Amino acid sequence: MIGNFFDLMSKATLTLPAMEISFLLTALSFCLVLRMSKTGLMIAYLFIYRWSWLILKERGQDFLLPYLIFGVIVGVLTVIGMFRTSPEK
Repeated sequence: MIGNFFDLMSKATLTLPAMEISFLLTALSFCLVLRMSKTGLMIAYLFIYRWSWLILKERGQDFLLPYLIFGVIVGVLTVIGMFRTSPEK
């Protein structure tokens, strides 16, 4: 199953709207300027997670369910980790 996943990702093509890419670049630029690196990382994670979902939805349930579970676990652990660490000064 993992071999199929890597094969799919290496051969996949994805067409994205220019508005989404522009919004991502703008949001990440503001996060860098305002020194909100953790927020920028979460924004980037959500965009990449969504774009990968667009690739995997064509493949059926074999890929979507594990991707959903893994993505939610990683997202929740990331948010917990962001709240547990103190901001750097």
